[in-house]
Amino acid sequence: MSTFSNHGLLFDTIVIGAGPAGLAAAYASVKSGKKVLVIEKMPRPGLKLLASGGGRCNVTNALPLEEFAGRFGRYWRFLLPALSRFHGKTMLDFFQHHGVPLTLSDGLHYFPASGKAGDILQLFLAELGNNIICNEKITALKFQNGVWLLTASSGKIYRTKKVVCACGGRGYPALGGSMAGYTLAETLGHTVTPLYPSMTGVIAADPRVGECAGISLPDCIASIAVKGCKIPPQRGELLFTHRGFSAFAILDLAGNIAGLLTERPSVPLKIDFLPEVSAADLENEFESWRKKGGTVKVSHLLGKYLPRRAALLLLDGDDPEISRWKAASSRMLLQKLKGAIFEISGTEPWEKAMVTYGGVSLKEVDPETLESKKFPGLFFAGEMLDVTGPCGGFNITWALASGMTAGR
Repeated sequence: MSTFSNHGLLFDTIVIGAGPAGLAAAYASVKSGKKVLVIEKMPRPGLKLLASGGGRCNVTNALPLEEFAGRFGRYWRFLLPALSRFHGKTMLDFFQHHGVPLTLSDGLHYFPASGKAGDILQLFLAELGNNIICNEKITALKFQNGVWLLTASSGKIYRTKKVVCACGGRGYPALGGSMAGYTLAETLGHTVTPLYPSMTGVIAADPRVGECAGISLPDCIASIAVKGCKIPPQRGELLFTHRGFSAFAILDLAGNIAGLLTERPSVPLKIDFLPEVSAADLENEFESWRKKGGTVKVSHLLGKYLPRRAALLLLDGDDPEISRWKAASSRMLLQKLKGAIFEISGTEPWEKAMVTYGGVSLKEVDPETLESKKFPGLFFAGEMLDVTGPCGGFNITWALASGMTAGR
């Protein structure tokens, strides 16, 4: 990495942050012939990128543009200008051209054909050469006489015509997550919406949930059971943890749950444990069990649907021999299997949050360029902005697309 000695240099672009958004911004700026510097506070660039997808990096997915953007909810139209330039075939061709072809793993999700997130990082590092300084944290930004002055923790001052804030979110502080970028934006007078840990597990108020820790169910539907809540249900794997729930059915709801928890002591989470089995079919099966009778326990019969510990949780201590199972009890179990309510009292902390919910207000940023409406030459990209996508390559695609737009 570079060790620039002349810090009086005037750069065309300085990018703060060497995550996917920052690297893409620097790439776009270098390719347009600009003198570029990337400043990263961690010892190495791209630490979160290397850890993404278990080291495999789900770069993007095969959804068409508007459906892809729509999955971000709220202000999805804000994303369209950036995504229209770097999404779909354009994105696939970019990686193919740079020797990192992407492969469609399951008909929807794209990963590097090599299975290595490091190939994505090396692509950008090869293009940027020695234009990156690590172990340097920017502590202040000042716009003076048409030039941006960036003060670093080392005491050095960097000068540039244009600055791209791609500082990342608060999640995974061990990999560089912090408030640093948001603090810089707020100091300049930008509005930062409330920040919540997202794409993380949730904590159940009922400690008995923890007795099922380690159980993974391949297909469940989870939804926030708050009147008037318009957050769409999420379907996928459900994992019981020592404190609550996680995995794909939960991760995309965590940010919304964290926000709701600022207004109420707990949030009701509704879970359909058997979305492929209708309530009517379950009702008929339960009735058949009761008619046959016998000494087999209800939890044993439920083994065709759930592991025994999960069955016992839903039975709530009512696990008689089937010959003694009452109709009212079977109706109660049916209700729980198709829509059990668990009160959620919290989310896992920032140390376990993959994504930040919230960020710099989109009302203060031009969607065409991602330039600040308050300051000329100030741009934002990636998690710095109030943009949060679901699991499945959405957030990395946004990081890259927004970086390319901010840096070009």
